[in-house]
Amino acid sequence: MTEIANQAIGRRSFLKGLALAGVGAAGVASLGGCATPLSDTGNSSAAFDFAQTINWDGQYDVVVVGFGSAGAVTAMSAAEAGASVLLLDKAPLGHEGGNSRYCGQTFMHSNGDEQAARDYFVAMCGSMPVADDVVDTFAKGLATLPEDYAEWYDLNIEDFRTVDQLSPAFAFMSPEYPELPGSDKISMTALHQGNSDGYMWQTQREGVSSRQDKIDVWLESPALHLIQDPQSKTIVGVEVQRKGDNLLIRANNGVVLTCGGFENNPEMVQDYLGLTRCAPLGTLYNTGDGVRMALEVGADLWHMTSYESMMIFGGMGYLVEEGERTTLIPLPAKIYHGSLVLVGNAGNRYLREDELARHGKHYSNGGWKAPKHPSRSFLIFDQTQHDSLVASGRLDEERFAKKLSAPTIAELAELMEADPEQLSQTIADFGKAAQEGYDPAFRRAPETMRAFDDGPFYALEVMPDILNTQGGPRRNGQAEVLDTEGNPIPHLYAAGECGGIASNMYQGGGNMAECMIFGHLAGTNAATVKDPLPPYIAEAVDASPAFTLGVENDLADTGDYEAAAGEYIGKGQGIGGDLIVKVSMDGETIANIEVLEQHETPDIGGKALETLPSIVIEAQSVDVDAISGATTTSNAFFTAVSDALSQA
Repeated sequence: MTEIANQAIGRRSFLKGLALAGVGAAGVASLGGCATPLSDTGNSSAAFDFAQTINWDGQYDVVVVGFGSAGAVTAMSAAEAGASVLLLDKAPLGHEGGNSRYCGQTFMHSNGDEQAARDYFVAMCGSMPVADDVVDTFAKGLATLPEDYAEWYDLNIEDFRTVDQLSPAFAFMSPEYPELPGSDKISMTALHQGNSDGYMWQTQREGVSSRQDKIDVWLESPALHLIQDPQSKTIVGVEVQRKGDNLLIRANNGVVLTCGGFENNPEMVQDYLGLTRCAPLGTLYNTGDGVRMALEVGADLWHMTSYESMMIFGGMGYLVEEGERTTLIPLPAKIYHGSLVLVGNAGNRYLREDELARHGKHYSNGGWKAPKHPSRSFLIFDQTQHDSLVASGRLDEERFAKKLSAPTIAELAELMEADPEQLSQTIADFGKAAQEGYDPAFRRAPETMRAFDDGPFYALEVMPDILNTQGGPRRNGQAEVLDTEGNPIPHLYAAGECGGIASNMYQGGGNMAECMIFGHLAGTNAATVKDPLPPYIAEAVDASPAFTLGVENDLADTGDYEAAAGEYIGKGQGIGGDLIVKVSMDGETIANIEVLEQHETPDIGGKALETLPSIVIEAQSVDVDAISGATTTSNAFFTAVSDALSQA
């Protein structure tokens, strides 16, 4: 490689061919191709630097990799600091947003008390401490985050609502660890009267969309490699796959990794989390790209075993195929108290079933830890419990229908491919514990246990769900990515779940707070004009980057839609952006409704939009029920139709 670099071989096609053949960022960076001197990099040196030896396809001040909350805040902050920004995401339109699109839309803060924030976060880290400068940045940000949100997004802070005001059922999360110091100041807050409705993500997305004079967004454009100066180790650009081509994009001042974790990378999940099977609750596009790219340029990693999940049974969802999102098994209620146990593939219980997990973590030896899930898990219950579950009306009927059933526990074990003796013993032991009012295995509350009936018996296979992973490149308090010796890798930053700061226990709303605090810092720091790169001995040629600010933007306005006589265009705001409909009227009758544009999640909002037009047409009114599970999309559709009707 050194010989090749010194000979200044590296035409763009050659670089791309090597990258496609598997040469990593360090390999691509060390080649040194023919390129143009870039006049606006701030480099006044007479000698060429490494960046000037590459035939760049595009050039921006800052490149942000990942368009979720952290990426949106980073891009907006960099733009506000005067930088030209390219914001990349591998997801297609309607899927961008990462986990921020799906989360509860609340953020953690400390009601103005910086010391309380510091005490609380340090206590959550426990025996896995985080560097002081990182704690300081987070604590200072938590103290002022509501005011910062209102200022950055021009919101009325009087509209903000705490979780206990919005949903008393979730008040136990605010704070999630009331026993820790500083907890009396910790709150979870939404930006308006609503949660789990995409509103926070919509606000952040609009912050990007409204700054198209400074920010270009490329969707379906995954970052492949970081490009690194082999001498100074400075990150000078990104290799991006765009419309079938591999493009080299220069980042004059900085690259920020905001591309989330690795919950959709089965190999990383097994290697780092020790989970054989799991399924995401959020995006399908977090595949560990930030981890891979950071490793290629010598970054250190942290928190690789830390992850969050949701609710009962240590964070458990319905069984789905690889590459699908799971859904939560409903929150615990009395219907889950009775003749029901959770067992592993051998037929043994492995956690306390009635405990309300704290983001998937169960209490163990003085702390809250994610349980060690076996390769397969099953909920075992009898006919009485089955009938209670069905009567609750809270189950996913399609997925619940996949349960196994047998007249005896031994036969059920055979269907599960479990050990009949062990499963039979488990049920017998549980029955004895229920009768005696004492569970020696897991201390389950006596009032939640009921001995199993004589049969039939059921087994529903379930699997661990994942909200997000925390592991990724280690960062410091300035959002700079650190190498294995603890030194910043020049011009490389990270924010959000791509190397999240939660090392141990996790507070609800913490990731969304972190996206704001470190995203703002990373964007501001990345936008700062940097010192010149060191001279690099190589040939440079004259060329002009084709892709610069304003050339391509996947969030650009789509233009006006045409409407004939009796047709009216209306618009609502969905989770993914504008939802536009055309309503055709026959006199005073709604004759047809056509969805012209929507960016909703296909398996939720997209399905709802397949049925909503006929529902409204049949009722001749938008005064109908929202589609269950797609309330935000339904309301956006109703708003769009109402907007159209107001013009009729």
